[in-house]
Amino acid sequence: MSAKILDGKEVGQAIKDRCKKQVEELKAKGITPKLGIMRVGAKGPDLQYEKGAIKSMNECGVEVEVFEMPADITQEDYIKKMQEVNANKDIHGILAFRPLDNIDENKAINEVMSPEKDIDACTSINMGKMLLGDPTGLYPCTPSAVMEILDYYNIDVKGKDVCVIGNSNVVGKPVAVLLTNRFATIKVCHVYTTDTKEKCKNADIIVTACGVPNLVKAEQVKPGAIVIDVAICRVPDLDENGVQKTNPKTGKPAMKTVGDCAPDVMEVAGMQSPVPGGVGSVTSSILASNLIKACKIQNGIPLE
Repeated sequence: MSAKILDGKEVGQAIKDRCKKQVEELKAKGITPKLGIMRVGAKGPDLQYEKGAIKSMNECGVEVEVFEMPADITQEDYIKKMQEVNANKDIHGILAFRPLDNIDENKAINEVMSPEKDIDACTSINMGKMLLGDPTGLYPCTPSAVMEILDYYNIDVKGKDVCVIGNSNVVGKPVAVLLTNRFATIKVCHVYTTDTKEKCKNADIIVTACGVPNLVKAEQVKPGAIVIDVAICRVPDLDENGVQKTNPKTGKPAMKTVGDCAPDVMEVAGMQSPVPGGVGSVTSSILASNLIKACKIQNGIPLE
């Protein structure tokens, strides 16, 4: 048996198509959704994320404005800029790049950003709304991407036993809440869990988000279970003799992207999201979806 692939690219494109239609409807009302990106300095990962976010937003018809600040900006000046963007009525959502050097992110972002513009769910208000199942909340993008994949493939989690591996504030905890709100029965495993293997073997659905290659092996997976691999890990790309390949473009040792799951999981699971091409392919589309939702709320337009 080989697992059915839960294609994140297909899911992401469906969300983008939906967002594009909603943006056209908003523009017909004289409203143009706009994202504000707050970036300090010019770090490589930030620039790469920025490029991808702008591309995704533009594909949906959303405008983007980048607020670039010097690498040595003080916390006081960063907060002033955040307040300025908060007050800008043309900006409907804010994406603040982190981590920040020498700035308390909790005080500068989480406590200052307007919850109505918090499209990446940094604020406690949106996390609280997620806990309560409040539809006006803006939920974290990656956990929401997991739910979108389940919905797209008509996977009903009600009454299912779900094992979530990883209890981070970014993925593990939020996805456990979102699944609980759908009446799944959740077990959350973390670094101090002593019997993760047994919990996995009894699960109908496994969501893993640890960033540890080969963490989940076939022997831990119940035949036919659904496996959602959220992790992104970079490991050496080896040839059949176990020797690391060379990147033909750069001449440097080649690397490849994998998730938490060992290759043999694909032979046991009933359905599985691949890495790459799974949850990560959906996350940027959720950012656009949250931006449109925020825009509607700010303009008093009923949510669908």
